[in-house]
Amino acid sequence: MAWCRDLPTGGSRLRLLNDGVCPPEVNMPRDLALLETFERGEIPPTLRVYQWASPAITYGVNQELPTRLVEACRQLGIPLFRRPTGGKAVLHGHDLTVALVFSPHPYAPLSSSAKGEGKSQHRTGMSQCVAETSQRITGSSSSPALREKGQGEVGVRIYPRHVYLQLAPALVGAFQLLGVPAKQGNATAPNPRSLDDGGDCFATPAIADIVHAETGVKLMGCALLVRGACVLMQASIPLRMPTVPVERLFGHPHPEPPPLHADALAVALHRNLQRWQ
Repeated sequence: MAWCRDLPTGGSRLRLLNDGVCPPEVNMPRDLALLETFERGEIPPTLRVYQWASPAITYGVNQELPTRLVEACRQLGIPLFRRPTGGKAVLHGHDLTVALVFSPHPYAPLSSSAKGEGKSQHRTGMSQCVAETSQRITGSSSSPALREKGQGEVGVRIYPRHVYLQLAPALVGAFQLLGVPAKQGNATAPNPRSLDDGGDCFATPAIADIVHAETGVKLMGCALLVRGACVLMQASIPLRMPTVPVERLFGHPHPEPPPLHADALAVALHRNLQRWQ
């Protein structure tokens, strides 16, 4: 059963929306609708978690799919859905999937009521994290994710790498809450048009991803859509081994993930992201 939690912290909120098990065809449109609703200022930052009623594959918005993968999906009856975010192909059906919408910049979008009353936007904890992370990286208090446009006006240029650097501690901490040692990946992001890895997101532990600190096994594959001042992160966390032949799809097997419980993982992610928020 789906459940929703909405907790206040310091004037900002991160809503947790657990959609339970969903039909494969609804998930990408629903994630995109979540971003669009957030862009209009109708909802607070939101963490949506869900599972899949049957196996499916999502693939990156700019990805070129290997013929082998397309043909194997056709033979196995596995549907393919293009994601609004980047990255490579992800096999679902054995994972917890995450969609996070937020604004990693000094001013959150105005709510409809605030727009009508002409209230100014407020600075959030996320924004402070942007500035602090930038200062650590560049030695400057002026974030490279921001560009001044004029007095009292800030234009936003959000770089995915900075977003990942800011998200990583909260994501790593969520796994640690569940007793799984984790760290941020450090490999170069794969070319979405390269076919060398079979088109598989989980073949490369890039900086966008979270890996097991001891074994190097990829725990969480992440991808972003940056649109104006708003961001959609989509991520997949394997909970168990897939029920479909991974090697037939990608040309190589997947390692067994550590045992994780979907609801406990959702709460841990929300708890840590809420603090960071």
